Amino acid sequence: MSKVKSITAMINIETTCKDNLIRRKGRLMSQLAPDGIKTSNLGDDLDASCIHGNRSRAFEDILPEVMELQQQINEHNREIDVLVKLKNQILEQISSIDNVNTKVKYLRDQVGYSLQEIALVLDYSYGYVRNISKKLGSDSEK
Repeated sequence: MSKVKSITAMINIETTCKDNLIRRKGRLMSQLAPDGIKTSNLGDDLDASCIHGNRSRAFEDILPEVMELQQQINEHNREIDVLVKLKNQILEQISSIDNVNTKVKYLRDQVGYSLQEIALVLDYSYGYVRNISKKLGSDSEK
């Protein structure tokens, strides 16, 4: 797998993990008891578990878990930022190449793009990119 495709796959994995954590945090926050309603069974008073079922929890009970989830979300965000910067650096290096033949060869051999992807990235027709690739392939065999 190419460098850019590997980085893109890692970005997708990190994003999926982060999204799952955000959903878990949201579900956890939805369990909060309404303000002013006790969640313990220490008295004869009604508590949130009686009113809303036994899933309601006090903020103090949820806070440590919410903080842990937020820390994990922040770690995934940092990892995504690093991967995006790395991917952008690679793409900037590609754009700094002046020769079209060199760009096609680099994108094909180092980045691992298909000829169709190369045509889209470089804004050339597929036929033109295919001809360049074919020419480069025959040059490398000499």
